[in-house]
Amino acid sequence: MKFQPLTTGIPENQARGARSRASRLCETVGRRGGHRPVLSIALASWVTFVGLSFGCATTPPDEDLPSAERYYKRGLETLEGRRIFLFFHDIDYPKAIEYFQEVIDNYPYSEFATLAALQIGDIHFNAEDFEEARSFYQDFVELHPTHEKVPYAIYRNGLCSFAQMREADRDQEATGAAIEQFSALIERYPGTDAAEEARTKRKTAEDRLAEREIIVGDFYFERGEYHAAIPRYRGALSTYPTHARRPYTIARLGTSLKRIRRYREAEQLFRSVLGFEDLEDELVDEIRAELQDLAAIESEGNYLLPESCTTDPNPACN
Repeated sequence: MKFQPLTTGIPENQARGARSRASRLCETVGRRGGHRPVLSIALASWVTFVGLSFGCATTPPDEDLPSAERYYKRGLETLEGRRIFLFFHDIDYPKAIEYFQEVIDNYPYSEFATLAALQIGDIHFNAEDFEEARSFYQDFVELHPTHEKVPYAIYRNGLCSFAQMREADRDQEATGAAIEQFSALIERYPGTDAAEEARTKRKTAEDRLAEREIIVGDFYFERGEYHAAIPRYRGALSTYPTHARRPYTIARLGTSLKRIRRYREAEQLFRSVLGFEDLEDELVDEIRAELQDLAAIESEGNYLLPESCTTDPNPACN
């Protein structure tokens, strides 16, 4: 009978060594105790088995890939940092991002991947890398529109632009972007804590845009170009009706109208300003001086409105 060789998947050099040792053992047994084929075959089989077993035991098992939760926890642990001396914490932010990115790359559909994206966005935000942070927050909102963290992501997106707002006399693209994000948050999630904070930030941003209009209006006003100044003041009042410098804006609009002889409109505006609380003394004195000047204009005759027109309109106000 012709036997086929046993295929084991063990390296050939190990198998040859085991067979060689078995052959020598068979020859020794044969010389000492006569030919005992059965015993020789049994011993050879046993030696071969032992040799192959040892060969298999030397192959190490493959290391399992950490779970999404484990990668995520490693990232959080890295963000906790390690204490150096007594007060300083050293945090390896790139390493933390690496762990969170592993979650996203290897387990893209897990809840931990969703949270990991926010963590990376926050790391970039805290490092003042606002453009990179914005991209993560924006992607989060677009990819997970129903997630409970969407209000947070929208708010943080708005803060990225808010942090980049420039002075009122400079470009205001970032200010407009911040208002857009805060407004979207307030409209979609009005009852959330994030929306409440967004209202305060949006008011600050709107004041910045109103101030820009006022600066341009003042530029024309100081040059005596009142027809160009008036639309700027009106724009600030209509677009941002609650901006912080509203009394000043109304007064400047009134003065501009007075300079182009639109006295009735000017007086109405001056009197409306006096109805505000906590006015600066300088502004109050300026308005009263303007009203006295209007009263002294003889060419207009008795045109001035009674004070009651601001609170109790009547036919005499026309």
